[in-house]
Amino acid sequence: MAAETTPTTNSTRQLAYALGREALPPNLPKVVVANLANDDDILGQPTLVKQYAVESDLGIASGGTYGVDITTNTELTYGSAVQITITEGALIRATIDDTSLSVENPGNGEINMADLIASGNIALARSILQPSINKLSAPCMEKWEDDHANLLSGFSNSAGTSGNPFTAADAFSAVYVYDTLEAVTEETAWMLAPVQTRDLTLDIANNGGGLPGIASVDASFLQNNGLAPNGFKGTFLGRPVYQYSHSLRTLSDGDVNVNGALMAIGRGKPDEGGQLGAIAHARRGLLQVRIEPSAQGRGVILVVRMEYGVAEVRDTHAVRLRSKAT
Repeated sequence: MAAETTPTTNSTRQLAYALGREALPPNLPKVVVANLANDDDILGQPTLVKQYAVESDLGIASGGTYGVDITTNTELTYGSAVQITITEGALIRATIDDTSLSVENPGNGEINMADLIASGNIALARSILQPSINKLSAPCMEKWEDDHANLLSGFSNSAGTSGNPFTAADAFSAVYVYDTLEAVTEETAWMLAPVQTRDLTLDIANNGGGLPGIASVDASFLQNNGLAPNGFKGTFLGRPVYQYSHSLRTLSDGDVNVNGALMAIGRGKPDEGGQLGAIAHARRGLLQVRIEPSAQGRGVILVVRMEYGVAEVRDTHAVRLRSKAT
């Protein structure tokens, strides 16, 4: 076996440090659900566990009589905390040979990555490897999004009928159900699978959703010809409509149904004043990149990974939208 350059060498440490956390555009084609979650970066904290306190409903106060001592005592407590444990949620590894890098970067002549890294020219190494880093970052971000999308089927409150298309009537029912939950966050969004967007569009376009005057209801997503990088389609009933990736849709009931949600939008850190959403993620940085020269691979070993955890933080902040999958 050829002698491998290990991460203990100074040049490798330098390169790994310089590329430690890649900055990505805020919106990518397959990152939709994750954008509506509470975001908590715990980089630098000694623990890999994040807890979110869930306030319990104290109910209605008892009646009292003037001049009579109050005998009922209520202790202010919090319900069971939601705990998110940070793990290596996404990981991908690739060996890239010098010949491929030379072909992709003709202006740099014949490339020898081991010599380039050893020379300490980190800026040039970064520019040469950036396209490969971008390629490997995409599947990691897709895994990140998939873990968020999988939570859509877990909300205990729901609207829609198993095996049937998603309709305007289902949307009105979802709004009603959300109102009955008395959520503390009123700002909500529709998170729909592509088939749900189609079914809702057909229901409104073909028969007005079965309701007189439905065509006049705010439904700007009907006139949307494309899809923004963050999945935004327009609005319906005054709420933004987001469409998440078909390949990442969450199926249930023997794959008969697909799941979306009317969900509260999470913003920032809820325990620091951020708006509480239905789901949250805790992470250590974003994408972490490591490069190791590989004598055996005649190039470099490139590793991209993400450390994070995702969880439902408030069940009363979402209504599951269940409808037929095709």
